[in-house]
Amino acid sequence: VMKKMYICKIKLNLKCTSMKKWILMLLALVLCGVTQAQNAEVTLNNGTIVKGDIGKFSFNVDNYHEFRIKKTDGEKADFASTDVKEIKYYNKKAGEWENWIPMVAQMGLSMSYKENPKLYKNPVFLQPVYEGKNISAYIHYISTATHVKSGSIYRMAIMFYYKAKNEDFARTYYLKDNSIAGIGQKTVLKMYFKGYPQIKEILKGLSMKEIRKDPAILVKKLDEALK
Repeated sequence: VMKKMYICKIKLNLKCTSMKKWILMLLALVLCGVTQAQNAEVTLNNGTIVKGDIGKFSFNVDNYHEFRIKKTDGEKADFASTDVKEIKYYNKKAGEWENWIPMVAQMGLSMSYKENPKLYKNPVFLQPVYEGKNISAYIHYISTATHVKSGSIYRMAIMFYYKAKNEDFARTYYLKDNSIAGIGQKTVLKMYFKGYPQIKEILKGLSMKEIRKDPAILVKKLDEALK
C-alpha cells in the first residue's frame, strides 16, 4: 500500500510540474503578445503617459499631426501634436525605439533658402538624429510619387531638417534619396545653409557620396564649426 501511495505521489508531482510548465509557457506567450502590441509610449504635455499600439506611418508622415493609439486596455484614444511632448515608437524593422517630438517645421524643400519659408499649419513629428549645442538635425517622412508611362510609383522618402537654437522652426535641406540630383548639388546646399558662411569650407571637405550616405554629417560639422 505504501509503495502504491508513493508511486501515486510521484505521478501527481509530475502532473503538477507539467501543469506548472504549461501555465508558465502560456503566461509567457500572453506577455509576449502584450509586449509586441505595445509599440508606443506617448508622453502628454501634462505628464500623463499613454502606452499602446500606433500604426506605422500614422503619425510621422507629411502633414499628419493627429493620430490614434490603441491603449493596453483595448480602448482607443485620439491625440494631436499640440497635446504631446514626445512619442517613443518601437521600429520593428530596425529593432529599436525611436523618439519623435512635435515641432514647427518647414513644408517642402524648394523654399529652404528663403528667410520665411512656408511652414506646416500644425506642428509635425520629427525624429532627432543629431542634437548639438548650436544646431541639431532631424528627419521626417514624406510620401512621394514618381510618374512613369505605366502609372505612378508611390513610396516614402526621408526629409532631413536642421534647427538652430535661435530659430523657432526646423528648416529642410535634404530629401533622401531624390533631392539635389545632378550638377551643382553643393551649390544648392550652400543656398539652403546661406545663413552660415562656415558651410562653404565644410562642403569642400565632404564628397556628395559622404553626404548622401549620412546627410546629418553636414549639421554635425556645422555644429562643431559654430562652437
